[in-house]
Amino acid sequence: MAIRSGSRTSLQGMIKLQGLTKARHEMELSRLTAQSQAIDEENAALFRMQDDRFESGAGIVPADLIMKRLETNKAKQAHLSGQMVSEKRNLLMVSRTLDILRDRLRQLEQDMERIAAAEEIEEYVIHTIAGGSSLP
Repeated sequence: MAIRSGSRTSLQGMIKLQGLTKARHEMELSRLTAQSQAIDEENAALFRMQDDRFESGAGIVPADLIMKRLETNKAKQAHLSGQMVSEKRNLLMVSRTLDILRDRLRQLEQDMERIAAAEEIEEYVIHTIAGGSSLP
């Protein structure tokens, strides 16, 4: 029984660690998403500046600077997309591991309950047999 309670403690510890790892991956994914959204907003502002420049003819920022920044943002966006895919994959793996550990803990607890119930039944049967016997 000590091995099983030790296994239970180990599983609980691994579940806590995997939960923390999952939270870290979720935070990293949120950070990457926020960066991607910021780049999208900047691109929209750059396109508006470019449109204003061509429509009104008056532009504060030169067109070549706008184009360079859009190209830089495109490269950043591609890099962020790759990181986001990797982070999503890692998050899914950690989530699956966490689910497996929780299932194992649930199964272990059910096994421990069955063993405890079997021991109680065995003890009851022994006392019933011993109480009804005329042996000393």
